Amino acid sequence: MRYMMALATVLAIAGADGAFGETKFTPASGPGCKDESKDELGLWTCPGPAGYAVRFADEGNIVSLTIAPRRSIEKQQGPTAQWRGAGKAFGDKVQWIMRTGVPKAAVIRTWRRPEGDDESEIQELSVFAINGERACLYAAIDIRADKANEAALARAEQAADSRCPEK
Repeated sequence: MRYMMALATVLAIAGADGAFGETKFTPASGPGCKDESKDELGLWTCPGPAGYAVRFADEGNIVSLTIAPRRSIEKQQGPTAQWRGAGKAFGDKVQWIMRTGVPKAAVIRTWRRPEGDDESEIQELSVFAINGERACLYAAIDIRADKANEAALARAEQAADSRCPEK
């Protein structure tokens, strides 16, 4: 019994900020976000944990998001990811995977259209790796896949331990 209690304690500590890190959720829209939208462009920035933020842009046909420290989000040279928008475009929350209090990966539900003339709608869980000032798309999990949420979280844990390719 003592062994089981010790094992449970070790697993709890590891889960809190060890191998699997800590998970936080922040809103992807709403009153806590800074709205800079104009007539033909939706543009808003939502705060994330530990001084990070996500900037969302939606001009109808093309949508994008940028993940970076809040102090430098406006200075980024292009978005983290961009695609043909569809439906809602962005989910309601961003899930952050933290390592020692710093965001290392993020997951957000996204809607997009495939390349070309195909007007169908694809709903995915987009997984991003975060390396300090840079972030990159790491994986996309089709929402209809078996255990999509678990698969996205597993990929986010991998992304948290990976690096974005150098530009």
